[in-house]
Amino acid sequence: MVSVRRAVIAAGIAAGSPLVAQSSAITEGASAFAFTMNGAEMTITRSGPSCPSSCIQPMIAAAGIDTLGELEVIGFLQNVVSTGAGLLIDVRMPGTFSSGSVPGSVNVPLATFKPDNPYRADLLSALGVSNPETTPNFSGAFSLVIFGNGPDDGAAHDAIQHLLGAGYPPSKIKYYRGGASTWSALGLNISVGQ
Repeated sequence: MVSVRRAVIAAGIAAGSPLVAQSSAITEGASAFAFTMNGAEMTITRSGPSCPSSCIQPMIAAAGIDTLGELEVIGFLQNVVSTGAGLLIDVRMPGTFSSGSVPGSVNVPLATFKPDNPYRADLLSALGVSNPETTPNFSGAFSLVIFGNGPDDGAAHDAIQHLLGAGYPPSKIKYYRGGASTWSALGLNISVGQ
């Protein structure tokens, strides 16, 4: 058993992978948080992916945007997506999406939402917005639930900001902060190659 452990450690060193978690910031502005409890100083730090780009995201993406948990996402799929009135949107890159995502989701990568995308009006039109280039009308627009990889992926948050900047009504946007990683961590099934 000891020789197997040594072989794994040697392989990790040879591959250049870290053997211990590295310290990382929690948000772009804070690497640690301190507070006092019962007279003792307490500190919250983080180990793991680097921030930026993997900063912990706030629970609320923007004013007026509801944040959903897994049961609410399932309800959205059953009650809104199944009627053709909504879309569950995975904003991760296509390669990541095709390796597995929440069943019923569609892939619309973050870059598609950006204001400098020359095809953004086409995206808004596909989302049910009429006259997206001149006088956008959102009355027939889909209700959306937006998600990315998880609580430390800013892509969903950014996509929501871009949609709001285009005039998409907050009442038609919801945020699944848990994302694909939390979905999988809870043992919920994923669909591959949707």
